[in-house]
Amino acid sequence: MQELRVNVAQLLQETIGAVREFELAALLPVHDCIEVGTVLGGLKLTRTDRGILATGGLKISVSDTCSRCLRPIDYWVNVRVDDEFLPSVDIGTGRKLRYEGEAEADTNSIDQHHDLDLTQTLGEYRTAALPLAPLCQADCKGICSQCGVDLNETTHSCEAAIDPRWEKLRELLR
Repeated sequence: MQELRVNVAQLLQETIGAVREFELAALLPVHDCIEVGTVLGGLKLTRTDRGILATGGLKISVSDTCSRCLRPIDYWVNVRVDDEFLPSVDIGTGRKLRYEGEAEADTNSIDQHHDLDLTQTLGEYRTAALPLAPLCQADCKGICSQCGVDLNETTHSCEAAIDPRWEKLRELLR
């Protein structure tokens, strides 16, 4: 497995439109105490007038919990990377660069060693691609709201407790 840091010093010295392509097979490190997973796919780095444009389709493995039955599940999310990374120092002079109208924290930057670190960017893409309610299978039955039994594994005759405030309406249905 490789790192999610790419040295782009040579690409920054080339003309606008120069391209480098590479296959990515790396571990996305632990983020906020959550083990993130494996990243697979291809990226194309293109020299722009300001920096490096990273584009490509990737898939990232995810370990999660089914939102219905609460079992652990593993699945892949597909992400489409399309971000421009700006150098923090001039490749020729080593002078610190500033970008008008852009806060330093808001820009993806290439560090002073000309390394483009994809870790945070891919972590954000992964988070944006996560489903709101992940499921172990499309027809997951979940758990019993009364006793907590996994309804995918067994059937049972647990009676749901009726809220006494609804009893008058229930009588109308009889």
